[in-house]
Amino acid sequence: MHDFIVVKYISKEKGRGAFAKKNIKKGTVIDVANVVLLPNKDYKKIRKTQLYDYCYIWEDPKHYPAFKNAITLSVSQFINHSYTPNLKYLYDYENKAIEYSAIQDIIKGEELTVNYNGLVKDLSPLWFKIHE
Repeated sequence: MHDFIVVKYISKEKGRGAFAKKNIKKGTVIDVANVVLLPNKDYKKIRKTQLYDYCYIWEDPKHYPAFKNAITLSVSQFINHSYTPNLKYLYDYENKAIEYSAIQDIIKGEELTVNYNGLVKDLSPLWFKIHE
């Protein structure tokens, strides 16, 4: 069980999402997701599977360009995109992890979201249709 996150079904279009299990204060680290680095040759195979939807770009200078992508082993995989997110994420290359933290106070039951573009205010289009 996770201290901050519960996963729930939202809709056919959006699938499942992550929701606050309790009130969360701004600045709280809600998850540290460890990653598995994907060799580029394996990433090409995964692109043809459902796992592709769960890949992150991973540009760690120590492993680049042999490993350009990674998958997290965490419930954070269910955090959906929003252009008005309540979380941010930061790459921790040294520990091969992604840290998610609250950028505002979040109330119990609220959906947890990040901007998939990496920067909170980046409004660039994404590779899929947005269902907000």
